[in-house]
Amino acid sequence: MVNAKLSVIQGPASAGVEARKQPISILVLHHTASSLPSALDSLQGRSKGHMVGVHYLVSDEQPKARIFRMCPDSLAAFHAGKSAWGKFEGLNQSSVGIEIVNYDGNIHPYPKPQVDAVLALAQHLVTTHRISPENVVAHSDIAIGRKIDPGSLFPWEYFAANGVGAWPDAKDVQVFRILLKSKKLTTPEIQQLLRVYGYRLDDNSEKTLRLAIEAFQRHFRGSKVDGVADDETVAILQALVKKYRGVSPKTASPARSVKV
Repeated sequence: MVNAKLSVIQGPASAGVEARKQPISILVLHHTASSLPSALDSLQGRSKGHMVGVHYLVSDEQPKARIFRMCPDSLAAFHAGKSAWGKFEGLNQSSVGIEIVNYDGNIHPYPKPQVDAVLALAQHLVTTHRISPENVVAHSDIAIGRKIDPGSLFPWEYFAANGVGAWPDAKDVQVFRILLKSKKLTTPEIQQLLRVYGYRLDDNSEKTLRLAIEAFQRHFRGSKVDGVADDETVAILQALVKKYRGVSPKTASPARSVKV
């Protein structure tokens, strides 16, 4: 047993790893899109042309979920793929990853024993590595249009209430919604806010904006994921920028991106 408090057990080792050259700054959550046996097999990364890896895998077993460690935090695992968040690019080096057994977190709710296990693990990781709330992200946040996990049914608000991840203040959202009734934001302003918060928009096309909004909604407004920047979505975005980026949502300028 690796960690008695968390009941973390050593699972099969992931081969998709390399030496870590950057400090851990980000926690990425995934769903497996497969069963536990299949995930334990595939996440070893031993198939030719599929060199993947992950740090932790959390089962969907009941009444108690198991947490498997597949590689130590000190190694960089190949779990993020082509990815970007804020100033970070290629997040394998700067992140730790948790895979959660669920065929599709946009369709299937996460059972409570599994949620409790993931939360305990995530609390340990954000404390150990001093990961800031806005850097606890979904795979879909860092791979816009390419990934949809862990899905709109993942309990992000509950996690934030328990010290893991970001969530907007309801009062701020309400104020911004009122302001938006008299003055809507322009498309460039919305694109800028998404970039300031952390989303990487590679261009200013309508398609890219729609995909970015879908990713944002999947995380922060899971009840309706349609890619439309309606007042509720924009108000949530403004509230998050105010709370976590420490700048006025109207005057924020995009952060510079650096490859790490």
